[in-house]
Amino acid sequence: MKRQIIKIDEEKCTGCGDCIINCPEGALQLIDGKARLVSEVACDGLGACIGHCPFDAITVEEREAPPYDERLVAAEIAAKGVNVLKAHLLHLKEHGQNQYLAEALTWLRENGISVPDLGKTDAGHGTACGCPGSAPRDLNRETPKTDTAGEIPSALSHWPIQLHLISPTSAYFRKADLLVAADCTAFAVGNFHGNWLAGKKLVIACPKLDDGSDIYLEKLTALIDQAEVNTITVMIMEVPCCGGLSQLVQKAAAQAGRKVPIKEAVVGIGGDILRERWL
Repeated sequence: MKRQIIKIDEEKCTGCGDCIINCPEGALQLIDGKARLVSEVACDGLGACIGHCPFDAITVEEREAPPYDERLVAAEIAAKGVNVLKAHLLHLKEHGQNQYLAEALTWLRENGISVPDLGKTDAGHGTACGCPGSAPRDLNRETPKTDTAGEIPSALSHWPIQLHLISPTSAYFRKADLLVAADCTAFAVGNFHGNWLAGKKLVIACPKLDDGSDIYLEKLTALIDQAEVNTITVMIMEVPCCGGLSQLVQKAAAQAGRKVPIKEAVVGIGGDILRERWL
């Protein structure tokens, strides 16, 4: 049958093992220094491992593969302990895999195994399945009061800003300091305009939901080589899938003819800056 299943690019894979520990189904193993899909039956094709690969070596493809067997996977995972079991069940729940979840719960009850509480996740670290980008969070903030001096002015100096729509040849990018921001960052960071956007030219993108990463790569490379931007600040959220934007900027810098300083700022779900570093 044809179904979604992961694919590993062996040339990109460095054998770091991050995907292995974040595949609770046990479908991946590190063999001969490379991550390998050792059980197609155990791979659900939802791609929780993708966000944990720092080298963009894992994708999801549709191809002929044996049907996914949730009862077999549940049996293997239950033997690994309650934390791994909970991670797997949350993984199914958060991706809307209700049929697989029901099969897993039925198997657990048939075999006298307690079902973990799936009502709450760790607010500090996202969900146990490694998909914090999908976890709902109530930040419990009061509505900010209006500044008596008036509205805070926008620091946005140009339009458009979506990376698919911008032209690297636009005059305002010439020798500018560039801010490459993940879509969600401006909503998370309260002082985005004043502290991060002011004095920079902005492009925005979402590494998880946008199509055409090859086009993004071409435009970022052109901004470095043709527009000759001075610096690049890439701002991403702490969720694993957002790291793809940093990887894209670094890849563009690696294939560009010019060298440009790149700074990465990682934003927490609560809006705080978790870390800043030069790449």
